[in-house]
Amino acid sequence: MRTIRLLAPAVCLVLAATACTDAPEPGVAAPDSPTTTAAASSAAGSAPDGGSTQVSAKEVCAYLDGQLPTLKGIGSETGVMANLTVNLYSWYEKQGPVPTGRQIDDQTRQECPATRTEVLKLAGMESFERL
Repeated sequence: MRTIRLLAPAVCLVLAATACTDAPEPGVAAPDSPTTTAAASSAAGSAPDGGSTQVSAKEVCAYLDGQLPTLKGIGSETGVMANLTVNLYSWYEKQGPVPTGRQIDDQTRQECPATRTEVLKLAGMESFERL
């Protein structure tokens, strides 16, 4: 249990550092790449212009339902939050654009409010915007 508490912040720090290394230098855009602003928002995990995601609410809920046994077994809010952050981001990245926390909240409120509530409670969060 103590190992998870020590490991969770380290995992979050590594994930944050990795995301930062892929971002272009401010004010510099490569000739054949999107503008710096678009690249920065993409690196931050936001959805493409228009705010839509390619993953349906039903798919998100099915994924979260499948993760519940693992999350319940972790035993600490910090560990659950770290696991959820890394695994949910990785899952979304394989599906296409990574939505914002607000978009995940909206989808899960409509499609699977009970699962949403349980996942957030296990992670000690009120919203996916905290991820």
